[in-house]
This record gives sequence, structure tokens and C-alpha cells, in this order.
Amino acid sequence: MPDDQAEEKYSALRALGATVEKVRPASIVDPGHFVNVARARAAANEKGFFANQFENLANFTTHQTTTGREILRQTGGNIDAFVAGAGTGGTLSGVAHCLKERSNNIIIALADPQGSGLYHKVEHGTLYTPEQSEGSRRRHQVDTVVEGVGMTRLTDNLLAGFDHIDMATSVTDQQAVSMSRFLMANDGFFVGSSSAVNCVASVRLAKKLGPGSTVVTLLCDSGSRHGTKFWSDSALETNFNLTSAIPTSLDFVGDF
Repeated sequence: MPDDQAEEKYSALRALGATVEKVRPASIVDPGHFVNVARARAAANEKGFFANQFENLANFTTHQTTTGREILRQTGGNIDAFVAGAGTGGTLSGVAHCLKERSNNIIIALADPQGSGLYHKVEHGTLYTPEQSEGSRRRHQVDTVVEGVGMTRLTDNLLAGFDHIDMATSVTDQQAVSMSRFLMANDGFFVGSSSAVNCVASVRLAKKLGPGSTVVTLLCDSGSRHGTKFWSDSALETNFNLTSAIPTSLDFVGDF
């Protein structure tokens, strides 16, 4: 695993009996990238198995045949838009493929954290982010407090449904933090960073579509997995220069 994740994630795996090997964040072309290290460790162990979650299309297919159909069933097919981030990309592309089969009028929107290049790929056709400029990146490949979504490459799972993505919105770290605190204070939802990004993008799109529209997203991670980072006021202030003040309204989400 990358060595910059919330401590709760390492602890949970160790509690389940896993041996966790932390590696420095790196580009996917680097042998030291956590995916490449995992592949090498599996190949060197006769009992090893490399799931290849980013490129294994079972990921895409599962969301196409289960998550997408569940959304259609729960909404009765009355859905205007689906919003999600892309980690492996399988959820977004799989659901998108299923929903577009139902109606090409359903909007598929990518929610992208700062530091990720996917927003620019969808909106401008170029896989680029300003944080990639020399000397501007604070830490590593995807420069954000958000974990689980955001990339500077296109995975096989994302490519499987990429043509179905209609639009994208970029969400700042501060907007994600503010949304998480707003949801906790007003709705009792204790969400992680990926879910907060999804909700910022969903509110923006709902405001654009207007009253009566149905916008679906996923609360895909719990705040309990982010206590030492995204939900730590001191960590946010010290390491990311962010504030965790509870917003009084949703004005902070901004517009598309």
C-alpha cells in the first residue's frame, strides 16, 4: 500500500491477518508503484494471487450487471444523472454503461479531486492537471487529501465505459472537507473523502438541473476509515492547510 494512507486502513488489514508492506507513492511506470510491487510479490510466491483491480474487467462487469441495475430498480428508471469518482474506474464506467443502455439522456458525471488528471481528460481531451507542473506539487502523484479516487492515467476499467461519461467537475480538498462536515451536522452521515467528493459534484449538478431532478451518487466510504487524516482537524490544518469548520449552507460547492 502507499505509505500516505490513513492509519485505519493499515490497522484493519493487520487485524484480518494481513502483512502490510508500505511503499512510497510513485508513478505507475515506476517498479516501486504499489500495484507493481504487489504484482511482483504475487509472482514470487507460489500461493500469491494478484487481483489486478485497476485492469481486471470483472470490476467493470460487476458494476454494469449489479450496481447499475440496482440503481434502475430503486429509482424505477426515473433518473436524470449519475455522479461518481474514479479510483479503479470500474464503478463509474460499469454503472454508466448500464444506465446508457436504458437511456442515452441520463447524464454521467465524473467527480474528480484536485491533483487528478481525469477532469481535464473528460472536459478537454488531455490527461493533465496543473499540479503536475514542475515545482508545484507538494507531495506525490495525486496531490490531495482525498483517498480512493483520482488518477493521472486511464485504466482498462475506466476505458471500458469512458465514452459514456458526459461531463466532469473538479472538487477541491476544502470543498470535500466542508461537505463531510455539513453532512455530519445536518444529515448524520459520517462519510469518507471519496463520498464527500461525490456529494459536492452531485449538489452542483442538482442545482444545474433544477427542482424535481433525480441525481444518484454513492456514499462509498465511511468516515471511520479516515479518522487520522481526513477527519483529523489537526492533521488537516498542519499537513494540508485546511479548515474543518462546519458550513452554514451549501454555497461552498460552487458551480460547474
